[in-house]
Amino acid sequence: MAPRTPRPVVTVDVKKKTWEQPTPLHNRWHPEIPPVGEVKEGELFRVETVDWTGGQILDDDSAEDMKHIDLTTVHNLSGPIRVTDTSGLPAMPGDLLMVEICNLGPLPGDEWGFTGIFDRENGGGFLTDHFPAASKAIWHFDGIFASSRHIPGVRFPGLIHPGLIGTAPSKELLDIWNAREKALVEEGEKSVTLGKHLHTRPLALLPGAKGALLGKVESGTMDWERIAVEAARTIPGRENGGNCDIKNLSRGCKVYFPVFVEGANLSMGDMHFSQGDGEVSFCGAIEMSGFLELRCEILRGGMEQYLTPMGPTKLHVNPIFEIGPLEPRFSEWLVFEGLSVDESGKQHYLDASISYKRAVLNCIDYLSKFGYTKEQVYLLLSCCPCEGRISGIVDVPNACATLAIPIRIFDQDIRPKKGGPLAGPRLVKRGGVPTSSYDGHLPTTLNHAFAM
Repeated sequence: MAPRTPRPVVTVDVKKKTWEQPTPLHNRWHPEIPPVGEVKEGELFRVETVDWTGGQILDDDSAEDMKHIDLTTVHNLSGPIRVTDTSGLPAMPGDLLMVEICNLGPLPGDEWGFTGIFDRENGGGFLTDHFPAASKAIWHFDGIFASSRHIPGVRFPGLIHPGLIGTAPSKELLDIWNAREKALVEEGEKSVTLGKHLHTRPLALLPGAKGALLGKVESGTMDWERIAVEAARTIPGRENGGNCDIKNLSRGCKVYFPVFVEGANLSMGDMHFSQGDGEVSFCGAIEMSGFLELRCEILRGGMEQYLTPMGPTKLHVNPIFEIGPLEPRFSEWLVFEGLSVDESGKQHYLDASISYKRAVLNCIDYLSKFGYTKEQVYLLLSCCPCEGRISGIVDVPNACATLAIPIRIFDQDIRPKKGGPLAGPRLVKRGGVPTSSYDGHLPTTLNHAFAM
C-alpha cells in the first residue's frame, strides 16, 4: 500500500500577522468558537502553527522584544478542528478523543526558535528574584540538533512537541473554570518578599477582551463581545488538556482527551523543539513555528469507562497519554538535589516547588563555574533535555526534588574532578545572552498574562 499523504487542514504564513492568517487562529477557549475544518477518524491530516507569540520575538541579538512582548495575545492556536467517525457522526460529550501524533517538526524555511526570560514588570517567572531583567537565546536547528550562538559549547537533539493541545470546553465546564479561578483571585494577590523587592503576581488570569483572537467569530459583533469576556485564557492546563507543556507528547504519542462539545473541537499550538522538565525560565522551551501530522479515533463513552472524576461533577477529569517510542537517549547524567529550605534558610513543609527551585539554583551555581553566565545556564536548563523529579514527598519536613543534566550535551567534561574546575586564563568564557536593561521599578500589581 502506498504511504498516505496527510491532508492539510490548517496552514499558516509566518510572514503574516496572526489576524491575517489564511485560516483564522484563536487564543481563547470557548465552546462557541467555530471549527475551521473537519476530519474523520483514521484520516491522516496536517496542522501548521505559528509560534506562541505570533512572531513577536525576532532572530536578533537584542532582548527588548522579550521585555516588551504583549502577553494578552497568547497563545496563538490552530483550530478548532471538528472530528467525526467514518459515518460522519461527530464525537460527542462523554467520548474520549484519541489523538495520535504521527509526525511533527519546524516549518520548512523557518528552522529556528527562541528561549526567553520575562522582565519582572512583564510577567516574571520561576526565578525572577534572581533574574529580574528580560533575556533570550536564539537557537538554530541542524536536523534533529539545536545549537545557539548565545550559549556556545552546547548541542543537543530535540524532542519536538506541542506545548498546548486540547479539546474545547462545554459552557458548563467553562463556567466552572471561571468561577473557581475568580474565587482564587478574590482571595487576594499572592505577595512574596523576594530579596529587596515585593513581587506580586496574579493568582489566575481571568477572561478579558483585550488581545482576544476568536477565530471565525466575526469581530465587532455582539457575539464577539460576549464570547471575548467569557472565554478562558489559555495560560494554564485544565481538564481539556491545554497548556500542560509535557515534553513527551512527541512522535508516536497517543493522547486521550475528554470530549465536552459535539465534534470535540481540537486545537493546538505553542510548538517546542525541545524543553527541560519544568520549563523553568517560563518562556522556556525552544519556542518555534511548526507542523503536526495527526490521526484521531473516537472512543464512544470513554470518559465514564476510563476516567474517574474528582469533585461534585463528572467534568473534573484529565487526559491520559502513551509516551511514544522516540526520544533522545543519554547514558550519563549529573544530578542536583534540592530540599524544602529556601534561600534565606527558612524551613518549609514538604514544599516540592521550593525543593525544585533549589535544585535548579544549585545546578545554575555549579554550571556557572564552567565559563557560562548564570543567565545562560538558566535559559539552558529550561530548554535542554534535562529530567526533573519529585524524588521524595513523604519524609517530613523536606520534599526532595532532583534535576538531572545529560553530560554529553556539553563540549567539555562538567563532572567534579580533583583540583576543582578550571580557573583564570585556563577557563574558557562562553560569552553571554542578550539582556534588557532593568530599572528596578515594580508596579503594584502585575496584570499581564504570562505563559509559554
